Amino acid sequence: MVIIADYFLNPQQYKKLPNSPYVYEFVRDSGYGIIKMPPLATPKVALTGWVSSVADQIQEYGNHGFTVLLIGMNSLPGKGVWVSELKRELLARGVEMPATMNLSVSDVASRDSTKKILVGFLR
Repeated sequence: MVIIADYFLNPQQYKKLPNSPYVYEFVRDSGYGIIKMPPLATPKVALTGWVSSVADQIQEYGNHGFTVLLIGMNSLPGKGVWVSELKRELLARGVEMPATMNLSVSDVASRDSTKKILVGFLR
């Protein structure tokens, strides 16, 4: 299971970043399920519930032996995956933060660059 920033599924909504579908496509084609984090404009009241729900899924998948990974975007606040909020929620539960990779604009610029950076991470 891979938790990813909203940007990777909706790049057209992020005007200052490349309109790059490559992370989503590579994760999908690698056979992983995807959990999408909320967009940056999510109101705090909704964000709290969303982060709690994602923490539930991380905990449950981990309890059943699934690999859980997280992919963020360096140029987005909270890496686009609400890192601080997610860490806080997982810490309160005694659950480890998933292995994380944060990508740069150059990492998502082309299909080849995305594959090169993710191939070793998506084991």
